[in-house]
Amino acid sequence: MERRLILAFVFLSGCFFALSGCDGSAKEKEDLQSKLAQLEATLEKTKSERDQLKADVTNLSEALDKTKSDLAKVTQRRDDLQTQVNKVTSSCDTLQKQLEEVAKSRDRLEKQVNELTVSRQEARTAANNAQARIEELTAQLQKQAKMISELENRNKTVQSAIEQLETKLDQASAR
Repeated sequence: MERRLILAFVFLSGCFFALSGCDGSAKEKEDLQSKLAQLEATLEKTKSERDQLKADVTNLSEALDKTKSDLAKVTQRRDDLQTQVNKVTSSCDTLQKQLEEVAKSRDRLEKQVNELTVSRQEARTAANNAQARIEELTAQLQKQAKMISELENRNKTVQSAIEQLETKLDQASAR
């Protein structure tokens, strides 16, 4: 666009100079000078717009570079976060497996506790039965001890009576 304006300016300037050497009317000269002034104003405006566009391009390039840098940082941060997410996911999986193992261990221990509780109940029942049997046998033993004591007393009485009879027999035979 800038080239076109410059070419147009050069072309019109050339026309102006070419026509200024001609014996044209003063009005044509004024028109050409007016057009030349307009072209110069347009050229200045175009140069100003060009400079502004160059500044805008520079600003946009800087903004693009900053955006690229920011994007690289954001991408790196996202990758770091993804790595952390992967680690946390892995940790969760590991913890889940450990939790399952703990649950299995708990179930095994609970089963053992139940079995031991049943065994304790059976042992308590057996101990109670044994205690009852011991008490029964103790009662029988006491009864038999009493009977033995009575029999020993009777035996002593019988022995004493036998001795008395023997003594009487001996006395009677001696007489």
